Amino acid sequence: MTRARRVAALAAVFLALGAAGPTVNYHGTGTVLALLPPPSDLHASRPVIVIEHDPIAGLMPDRMAMPFIAASAALFDGLHPGDRIAFGLQDTPGALLVVTIERLPSRR
Repeated sequence: MTRARRVAALAAVFLALGAAGPTVNYHGTGTVLALLPPPSDLHASRPVIVIEHDPIAGLMPDRMAMPFIAASAALFDGLHPGDRIAFGLQDTPGALLVVTIERLPSRR
């Protein structure tokens, strides 16, 4: 295999891995209450989103408002308090990490 083909094959593998996206263990919906880039009173080095969320199947049977650490502040792009969202949580040691956010139409 030529060097160019090896590079192309490796690039295809990396693209495929990146396209798979983050591991999502739980899916939720809710309303954004606050977006807190670091540093904040809730976390010194990680972005935090406060969500009033609906019950999360297999995790939390009740509707409640709570903060979650976000994988990246880039997830907050275009979001504002009051926005309805669908979000994905990854179960990591010590925290549930928000790894995906999708803005939803408002409830009317």
